[in-house]
Amino acid sequence: MIVNERLHILPKIVSAIQIHPSEECGAERLGLITQLPQGAEIEIGGPGFNDQTIQVRCGSASYYVFLDDLELERNQAAAAASA
Repeated sequence: MIVNERLHILPKIVSAIQIHPSEECGAERLGLITQLPQGAEIEIGGPGFNDQTIQVRCGSASYYVFLDDLELERNQAAAAASA
């Protein structure tokens, strides 16, 4: 379900890779693969690490998720990420 262009409610459980800020040079490092629960509210945060992923925020954490898992159109997600 789409709440607005940037906020979405997950229609199903979605696998996600947590993003941790690196303390050394400000770069990001990848954390463990986890699952975001069905019904969780996510905010589109930016581009992913490739054209099949997108960065989202859920609660206080950031994740990379696959666009196919979000059941979003790539163009819609890309537009929300750049807004």
